Amino acid sequence: MWNIWRSELRMSLRQRSYYSFILLWVAVISLLFLLQASAPSLTGYTNMTGTVVNIALYLIPLFMLIIGSFSIANEMENGQWRLLTTYPLFSLSYIVGKIGGQFTSQLIVFTFSYGLSLAIGLLSGNGFSSEWLLSIYLFSISLLFFFLVIGVVVGCLVSTRWQALSISVSLWFFLIMIWPTAIIALLGLVPYTWIAPLMEFALFVNPAEFIRVSFVLSLDAGAVFGQTYDSLMTFLGSPSGFLIKIIYFIGFMTFMLLFSMSMLEWRKRR
Repeated sequence: MWNIWRSELRMSLRQRSYYSFILLWVAVISLLFLLQASAPSLTGYTNMTGTVVNIALYLIPLFMLIIGSFSIANEMENGQWRLLTTYPLFSLSYIVGKIGGQFTSQLIVFTFSYGLSLAIGLLSGNGFSSEWLLSIYLFSISLLFFFLVIGVVVGCLVSTRWQALSISVSLWFFLIMIWPTAIIALLGLVPYTWIAPLMEFALFVNPAEFIRVSFVLSLDAGAVFGQTYDSLMTFLGSPSGFLIKIIYFIGFMTFMLLFSMSMLEWRKRR
């Protein structure tokens, strides 16, 4: 596992396209920070904070799905994975190594870009709340990790990079772009008494929504979700809510790892 981890990290660091993400994240995050100059304050959840969150929701999942899926699909396509199966390598070790190496490399580039963008924002004369900055950073890193894991699972399903790209973009479009519309359309077909339970269930199905809600709660702005979520927001905002987040993380990782392992084992037996 550690060999796969280190190998994946080295391969990422050697790719020229990897460093293009520094320019991308610096440009995007710097512009978002500079937009705050028009806001009267940078504390709590504001309209500008919502804009920052939405842009992060659009960009980070898409890139992480593609990167995660390509990390395995590339080896499936060029035959390298078949070579690896001749060694005594467990599927779990392979998957965890891939996730760990890719997450470490993306964490490095995003953290560096975030710090550089913060410096640009400070030099421009803006003031930043440390709580706000930490919440935005943790929100972005959470998105990065969860969708990187989903991307790796997609890579275990496909045989070519073209298939990986198609499925990744389709997942991103459904989970990010049309998720609210799909939920509203579904709720219009069920009895009124089912609406609240289904909305709460949908919150846990989509990692992007769960992370977004957790971020808003970290800024004490759970009221923006309306009366339907009142009881759930109160619960998630309580000390027990932290335990729910841990259980959600463990459940998510367990399901994703077991599913991807089963797919790789099926490929070995073909």
